[in-house]
Amino acid sequence: MHRSWLRTKLVETGAKMTDKVTERAKALVPVQLETGTDSCMVCGRSMRRHHLVRGEGRVCSPACARKWAEGL
Repeated sequence: MHRSWLRTKLVETGAKMTDKVTERAKALVPVQLETGTDSCMVCGRSMRRHHLVRGEGRVCSPACARKWAEGL
């Protein structure tokens, strides 16, 4: 099957643009240092690692949030 030069150039440019956007997006995501495990402050369940927010005051579910709010 024959492809024109312009169509081939368009595909190459699109692939290059996609690679650059992907590389830029990966560079913007901060690196999470493994400083220990984060856990829910109500039930103690360990939190998922891909969240950007870390530290105290985190709950794992709406049910745990309700329990925490009732205790205030």
